[in-house]
Amino acid sequence: MWNFKNQKEVWNEFMIYYSKLIIDSNAKFDHEYIYELELDVYAKCKYLLEEVKKYCPQYFIDGITNTWIVKPTSNCSGHGIMLSRDLLAIKHKMSAANVFRNNYIVQKYIERPLLVYTCKIDLRQWFLVTNMNPVVVWMYKEGYVRFCAKSFSMKNMHESIHLSNVRLQTKYRKIRNPQVPEECMWYYRELQSHLRKIGQEYVWDELIFPGMSESIYAVLQATTDTANYRDKTFQLFGADFLITENFIPYLIEINSTPGLNPSTSVIANLVPMLLNDIVKVTVDYEKNSKADTGLFVKVVPEKWKSTAAVVLQDNPAKNLSNRSNPFDSPVIFAVGPAALTTGYNQRMANVQKNLAEMRLQMIARKNKRDARRYVGVNRDLLLGTSDLI
Repeated sequence: MWNFKNQKEVWNEFMIYYSKLIIDSNAKFDHEYIYELELDVYAKCKYLLEEVKKYCPQYFIDGITNTWIVKPTSNCSGHGIMLSRDLLAIKHKMSAANVFRNNYIVQKYIERPLLVYTCKIDLRQWFLVTNMNPVVVWMYKEGYVRFCAKSFSMKNMHESIHLSNVRLQTKYRKIRNPQVPEECMWYYRELQSHLRKIGQEYVWDELIFPGMSESIYAVLQATTDTANYRDKTFQLFGADFLITENFIPYLIEINSTPGLNPSTSVIANLVPMLLNDIVKVTVDYEKNSKADTGLFVKVVPEKWKSTAAVVLQDNPAKNLSNRSNPFDSPVIFAVGPAALTTGYNQRMANVQKNLAEMRLQMIARKNKRDARRYVGVNRDLLLGTSDLI
């Protein structure tokens, strides 16, 4: 491309070939290159790919197919969503006349999600907002994990593979991957158990849950100027998170009126407990700061630190004494920036930075733990070359 003198000519040719490659896996080109030029192109492309990591926080999730997801702005329940790699198809979707829905959100699709039994999952995280000045947010320690019924593939764009919405996946339960649960849903604790089985016993408490807390807190901070909040009120939200294959949580969307219908046994079991705990926070805690808050934990911001941290505290038995399904994981208070005074983009950049730093901290701790566990003759070699996460 650097052989062209005219920039418009460069981009026209690039887009033609690029679209051809993306849409047609059997695309062929007639250009002939000498070996030295091929080496030069390879070296420059490799250099550019390394450099782009510095400027693109989402480099790791982008994948290679440039897939985008287009969905209605609200109340779609999984319907009307399209995945596409074709710019013209996306434009057509957004410009098509529709008296019911004419507003859409376009997001870069995460092509490298965490897979469980080869299937894509996402998380519904409930959180309670009891104040917006200052921001006071409570994260619920239990939620549900939604499965897609079919094995993940970027070659097949079928909704059973990519869209985890409960109403959609209900249609595919009978033809689901046999390892996927019958209702295509897990409790959080079942995902935590799975992570332990695959040797990732620390990622939930040290990365995933704190990362979700950090993201939600940052978004709420970014909306303080425009939020309409009345004193002595509260609101329950439902955030959807996708976990990447390196265990980083990405906030996909926030639902202002999350559905609590008992459409699965998991939701039917969780919702009464959730509603009971909302009363504990909004009534009991309001009167007594030492009152039991159930499974709600407050996101506690501190002054800005160069690295994010997590404070662990034993889970009081009294919180769980009346529950049929006790949870043995510790209470987690997410720690993040208290005063974010810059623009929205800077706030989101801070979130990405915090998540990266938290991941580095977790790897360092795991490295130290592994060093203590293994003392064989090849210890240094194994610890130096093993893929920790």
